[in-house]
Amino acid sequence: MLTSLNIMLTGLKKKEQALLEILAISENQKTVIESELPLDESRELVFQMNSGKQAAIQIVKDCDNMFEAMLKEMGQELEREQDNYKPQVKVMQEHIKRIMDIDVKIRVTEQENNRLLDGKRELFAPPNIGLKPRMSVMKDTKTVIDAYKESSKNFKG
Repeated sequence: MLTSLNIMLTGLKKKEQALLEILAISENQKTVIESELPLDESRELVFQMNSGKQAAIQIVKDCDNMFEAMLKEMGQELEREQDNYKPQVKVMQEHIKRIMDIDVKIRVTEQENNRLLDGKRELFAPPNIGLKPRMSVMKDTKTVIDAYKESSKNFKG
């Protein structure tokens, strides 16, 4: 049982480190988004950083799956013998609290990044001067094909 608890604790530590890495990447992405770079360059750098973030997210998922499987396997025994493992459980609870705090920071940073990107998109979007499109949107395939055929007949290029 003690070995299993130590494995779970190691998984929590690994998850915490991966979340800290995700947070650092998200904060770096925020710096890029806030920079004076054009939207296309900002977006490209943010996407490049996502590969490192995806690798860390996979580590988090793997740690979660391992933790849940082990807890399910030994949960009843741990409940029966909880007095024998209070120190180990307390340490795990402390890591879980830190993990939750980091998770909240990541979510806030990601929301801020999305808000900043939306603002940057609006900044670089062409101005809406109230003109209506000259062509109506065609509703079905037959209408599109017929319009194409008609325009092709009249084309004298």
